[in-house]
Amino acid sequence: MNTTTTVGSVEEKVKPSGAAAQSGQSPIERRRRRRAKISAQVHVRVINGAENFDEVCMSVDVSRDGLLFHSKRPGYWKGQQVEVIFPYSTEAAALNTAQLADIVRVSDVPAGKHAIAVQFQTAKHEAKMDHKGPGHAFDAGAVGGTAAQGPQSMVLAVESDTRTAEIMRNVLQQDGYTVVIVPTAQEALEILRTTIPAAFIAEVEAGDMSGHDLCLIIKRNDRLQTVPVILLTRGAHPADYSASHQLGAVVCMAKPFQPERLLHVVRLVAPPPSMKSAYGASRMSNGNIERSF
Repeated sequence: MNTTTTVGSVEEKVKPSGAAAQSGQSPIERRRRRRAKISAQVHVRVINGAENFDEVCMSVDVSRDGLLFHSKRPGYWKGQQVEVIFPYSTEAAALNTAQLADIVRVSDVPAGKHAIAVQFQTAKHEAKMDHKGPGHAFDAGAVGGTAAQGPQSMVLAVESDTRTAEIMRNVLQQDGYTVVIVPTAQEALEILRTTIPAAFIAEVEAGDMSGHDLCLIIKRNDRLQTVPVILLTRGAHPADYSASHQLGAVVCMAKPFQPERLLHVVRLVAPPPSMKSAYGASRMSNGNIERSF
């Protein structure tokens, strides 16, 4: 029997392990295991339909490759190209960035709605990169070129606890990083509007916006999507780790954390100039980060 754990706006289904979980799965079941149930606004604009229209819907679940949303409006069909903003917000500090996606499935659901599944076109390129194997390191020139435009050694963090923020600041500054720590997600979003940090750290259980939501905003923004995201969690629930990985975070660490361990992760994903000869200029893949502990 499956168990369900809910954390904030993210709900992860924990599947049974062992041979029963690995055999007899359909492609749809395998895709569902890679999703996190997140309800957030999504702005969709049809750009090659018989009628071009746009609407704001709510997502049902999300993965790094795409998302599923419900709509009462007809006019969607498989193979259609749409422009998607996710997560979408009308707040002044919102980092709304549109990206192209292809509709891969349309099905009817209760209450006269349609379930629309879309795949981001950037996911096709990412799939090719993943095909090179878990040991392949991301090329900072090819993949992380956008992030290289910002401060090379600046780490931006969202942390409301002053003691934890001070520990974080001390350990990173001693290694040569410029550290900017703000207590709220909205303050971080204001900084991200004009700055591309070398790495971003946020707590999953942040007060005004969860770390998962912040990670989604960064990974769905063309200008910021290559910024490595490190998430911290107080609860240490399995759902936190699973959802964090699926949403694009390089790692999710339990709090309280060992300062040396946090520094080690930041060094791996965003080496300061003085350490690049030791750690290399390329960012490491998620699998390499996890195996380095």
